[in-house]
Amino acid sequence: MTNKLNTILIPALMALLAVPACSRIENAPRTAVKEGIRFAAPLQTKATDAVNTTSVFQVRDWHNNSQYHINNTLRWNATESQWVYGTTANYEWTGGNHLFFSWLEHNENYSTSAFFGTGLNASGNTLTIPAKALTTSTQQYDFMYSNPVSRNTSGNDYSDVPLVFNHLFAQVAMSFQISNQTPDGEQPIFLHGVYLNDSFLNSKETVITFNDDGTADVAFNNAVHDGAFSARTDFGGMSYGKGATPVDVLSQQQSTTKDFYYFWPATETELHNVIEVVYQISGETDPITGDPLIRHSHLSFPKGTNWKGGHTYSYTVTYMGGIFKVEESVLPWNYTELSAGAEDQSAMASWIGWDSSTCTISGRNITFKTDTQGRLMPIHGMFKIFSPTRCTYHINLSQNVTKYSFAHDFGSGIVDTSTGTIGTNSGDIHPGVTIDFFITARDEDRPAAGQPSITADLSFSVQASGGREFSLDSELQRDGAYTIIIPSM
Repeated sequence: MTNKLNTILIPALMALLAVPACSRIENAPRTAVKEGIRFAAPLQTKATDAVNTTSVFQVRDWHNNSQYHINNTLRWNATESQWVYGTTANYEWTGGNHLFFSWLEHNENYSTSAFFGTGLNASGNTLTIPAKALTTSTQQYDFMYSNPVSRNTSGNDYSDVPLVFNHLFAQVAMSFQISNQTPDGEQPIFLHGVYLNDSFLNSKETVITFNDDGTADVAFNNAVHDGAFSARTDFGGMSYGKGATPVDVLSQQQSTTKDFYYFWPATETELHNVIEVVYQISGETDPITGDPLIRHSHLSFPKGTNWKGGHTYSYTVTYMGGIFKVEESVLPWNYTELSAGAEDQSAMASWIGWDSSTCTISGRNITFKTDTQGRLMPIHGMFKIFSPTRCTYHINLSQNVTKYSFAHDFGSGIVDTSTGTIGTNSGDIHPGVTIDFFITARDEDRPAAGQPSITADLSFSVQASGGREFSLDSELQRDGAYTIIIPSM
């Protein structure tokens, strides 16, 4: 027998997924301990970064589709190492359906009320955000809203509620330059300006609807052009050729680097012909007036471009021989990593509880029960993993390991895992789905009457898909390790 259970790889998902009920077989009623409503730490962004603990969030519990059971704020309490309410120490679970959702109240630099002004309003499961014009002079504010989490007390799941946040805005940077492929000696252009023109829609209203299925629908309304995104620089027809310092289109300065700014998500249609370049070509004159001909070229972003919240885009507009080209790069939210892969994600898990019909629970001591024929029953435990979103978890015992073994319910009954090999059921487990595991012991290994019980301490760890392994005990065993006890006859 083995002392370690290797689970399936959890597929990488951008949101917590639910498994259809038909894919699981319940083996025993859930009887997890019912405590007050708590929120799992860390709170995370959709890119799986832990949110800054200096931030404060508004949180709601829309109960039975009729009233708010929780209408409060969440702030980090370093002493207790958990997210706590701004007022009211605790909220008890009440019967029925609970729909939890949240949004940023303020971070270390700014507040939601100052950013959006009056008019932001939560009603039922809907958050309405008033119109806001985004420009380079606007305070840069990373507003976030959570995915909703739905719980019904009929499921006896009172585990910590995980909140995963989405960035409302996209981030964009853009530069303009003469192509490095331009042949030496080609005439420079004379640049007057390059900017986002008056067709660019930089103001929108937002309505976020938090649904029972764990999704948040975001609608952007009344999109308009509300002032220039940047105070435009007139470059005065300066000679601009190969090797000239690029122009940062958004900050309107010549610079070798680009500045990123927050933008409203936008569709391909909204991004059509919104880049404008004003320039002259040497020797060109107006055929009527004879004056130097000033050209206005209107450019679109690459075909299929749609700016999405929580995504970062970098553009380079190049000119060569009368042809403009707009090149796009999609970058990570923090600009430094290619993606927030499982290797970089922090651990986020919640303990659900022990099935008391299979064991005796006394503090941290978990003792095997026997059935009506005096045989040891498998101990049934339950927990959830939310990240890393692709990982292998391990359940370990620290001593007397040969006296214990494990089994796991993959949704098609209990599967023996004594060999440590997981079969073809990897599609049945996803982030946020309850993981049922069973600890077993042989009757012949029970100590004789009067002999000491056999004990082993439990621990949990997780290995990300890239190989990094770290403990889950701070998430699943916050009050100390569970001791699994095989009682004497």
